[in-house]
This record gives sequence, C-alpha cells and structure tokens, in this order.
Amino acid sequence: RKPTGGRVPTRGARLPTRRHMSAAGGDAAPAQQQTDPVLEVERLENAIAASTEPDEQKELAEKLGMSRMSAEMSVLSANAAFYDAFQSCDVAKMKAVWSDSDDVTCVHPGHPLLSGADRVLNSWRALFASAGGMPKLEAQRQRVVLRGSAAWVTCNEAPEGEPSALEAINVFERRDGRWYMVHHQAGPVFVQQPPQ
Repeated sequence: RKPTGGRVPTRGARLPTRRHMSAAGGDAAPAQQQTDPVLEVERLENAIAASTEPDEQKELAEKLGMSRMSAEMSVLSANAAFYDAFQSCDVAKMKAVWSDSDDVTCVHPGHPLLSGADRVLNSWRALFASAGGMPKLEAQRQRVVLRGSAAWVTCNEAPEGEPSALEAINVFERRDGRWYMVHHQAGPVFVQQPPQ
C-alpha cells in the first residue's frame, strides 16, 4: 500500500508548541543539523519506487511514515502561527506568516478575492483595527496535504468551544526550509455535517 498525505490529527492531539515553530519561521534553534523532512519525504518516495527488495521497501516505508509526520507537523506549525497572528491581531506576526510575493491571494468571508502581498496585508491591518477586534477562532479538524514544496490545510474555524462557523483552506509554499502562506480562504457554514 502506498502511503498518502492527509493525516488527520485526532481530537485532543497536541498542537505544535513554540519549540516546534522553527519550521514555521519561529526563533527556536535546532540542537543539531537535521534533514529537512519535506525533502526527506520526496527522497524516500523515490527510493521506494526504485527499490525491488520487499524488505528494503518495508524499511523505507517506515522511515517515510516518520518523515511525513514531521513534514505535516511543520505545516501545522505554520498554520498555528497564522491563527496566533489572527487571534493576537498582530500585523507583524501576520506579515511573517505570509509570502511577500505578488501572487498571494486571500478571500475573507463575504469579500472578493485580494491579490498581492501588500493588498492582503492591508486587509488584515484593516480587520485588526476594526471595532471590537477579531473573534477568538481556533482551527479544528485540521487536515494536511503535502505535495512537494506546496501544502494545504483544510480546517474548521470556530470560536473556542462552539460549533464550526467557517470552513477554511490555508495554502503554503516552502522556500528556504520554511512554509509561507500563499492563500487563505474562509467561508461560512450553513449546513452542519456530522463529525467525521
């Protein structure tokens, strides 16, 4: 069976902590030089495809599972940094999360598409300055999909302890060993689905 992306953390799973944030651009320094888990996933997938020995394939598949989990945690760390910036209404943190490219995009609920780093950051600046501040949303039911140097997280956004109010997709691009957000889109949920 070929491993696939998209592990869904179980309810109550620990979210990445500050010491895990180095993959998302935090300030934690690694204790030793480590292999980039995203590059390691690709290397191991290629090695499995090239191998003709069942025992070697099994060993590589086990290593692939661990590398994929590390890579997915690095994406979840970047996603956590986004929601931290959102909840704290911190423009500097939000800027650090996003790519500075002109091809980034964002769709806030009920709003048209915004394109370009400046327009996207200015939209967050305006939202943070709005009366009443931002709601304290948490990402629930996060699902990560990895595709080389791109990854996306689908999740529900909900006020703490309440049913989901929004569905969101957060798309990241990996550059220089770090994940940067290149697209965020959230929309309201009108029909509730049973938990999966």
